[in-house]
Amino acid sequence: MVLAVITLVILILINAFFAASEIALIGLNDNKVKKQANDGDKKAIQLNNLISEPGRFLSTIQIGITLAGFLASAFAADFFAGPLASFLTDLGVPLSESLLQTVSVVVITLVLSYFTLVFGELVPKQLALQKTEGISNVAAGPLTILFKITLPVVKFLTFSTNTIVRLFGLDPNARNDEASEEDIRMLVELGGEKGNIQQAERMMINNIFELDDTKVTGISTHRTEIAAIPLDADLGEVISTVNSEKYTRFPVFDGDIDNIVGILRAKDLLELMEDGTEKAFNLSELCHEPFFTSSSRSIDRLLRDMQKGNAHIAIILDEFGGTEGLVTIEDVIEEVVGEILSEHNDIGKEEPIRKVSPGKYRMKATIHLLDVEDFFEKELPVDEYETLNGFMIGRLGYFPEPGDQPELTYKGLHFKVEESGERRIEEITVSVNEESE
Repeated sequence: MVLAVITLVILILINAFFAASEIALIGLNDNKVKKQANDGDKKAIQLNNLISEPGRFLSTIQIGITLAGFLASAFAADFFAGPLASFLTDLGVPLSESLLQTVSVVVITLVLSYFTLVFGELVPKQLALQKTEGISNVAAGPLTILFKITLPVVKFLTFSTNTIVRLFGLDPNARNDEASEEDIRMLVELGGEKGNIQQAERMMINNIFELDDTKVTGISTHRTEIAAIPLDADLGEVISTVNSEKYTRFPVFDGDIDNIVGILRAKDLLELMEDGTEKAFNLSELCHEPFFTSSSRSIDRLLRDMQKGNAHIAIILDEFGGTEGLVTIEDVIEEVVGEILSEHNDIGKEEPIRKVSPGKYRMKATIHLLDVEDFFEKELPVDEYETLNGFMIGRLGYFPEPGDQPELTYKGLHFKVEESGERRIEEITVSVNEESE
């Protein structure tokens, strides 16, 4: 009896080995195994040979599971059904001997099924989910040997399986190796939950996927905020602008801002000051060819264009060929990694949104209307207007004169012009209109 129990335990353990091996091999990272195999790792080579054809290892494992289960059932029925039937007869159970034999077989099968299910399937599979690589490395050798021994049977089973799969119009060797954006995002989120990917890394990866959905106007500097230099400026004026604005590159225009003719680099100006004098100054000779892009360009395409053209600053043109704004390579990078602060970034710079009181905010009129929409979580006509300035002028129907403070209410928000210049608004106060909520 003891020998019979030991035999059953061994058969259940064999079943457990194959069940764990199946889950472990399915859960392996194919690319990682392939790389290790190419590096000469012997275990990885064995694993790569197995997983390169899923039908191969699945058939091998299924042969092992089927044999272990079949032998365990037959062995248990043969060794334990008779003694159990005799025991029930001795107890005086009022059933015929043949019926007691049948009942005994059913009882033995149910008990065996429980132990096989728990210890031969569920527990080993749960372990395999957590120890995928370790169990795979242990299983690689035995599975390879078993595959070679049962090769004729495996080939027959594989052929039968593939034939039936083809009847359903499917390719038995096809594998879905393509990873969609959603798949990668889910993996990133999972990695973040488990602590393998830091919050900053998650943010950057997600931001990369947003690049093709964001237009350059979403990160650009509006034309009214561009620090540009007129082509006829003398050396003193240029130096004054460079010192006051603290940028490294400046658009140069001829006549007006809609006619950008070049880009001045501050370092070129420094080199000129070392080698020449104001008398020899010619701004047009220092200018580099400007790089232009359209307002409809996505950020990812712009980045590729700027890399190709070795450009650090791009002038954005509107549909009429006029200057709509500009975007720098730093603006693009900030979309991925977040804001980059330099030693000059905060000098004299005001935040575009400043809280005045609870529910009341003062904003630069050049702020993008989409940012206002996101800030207040209110639906605004972002398809009609690009900036808050454009929205106010469009809704008012006229340009406020300096000193005028017109007001309007839209979708539960109250807008009031605080400062305005010639043909444009400088600052606007936006407050939540609680009465319309």
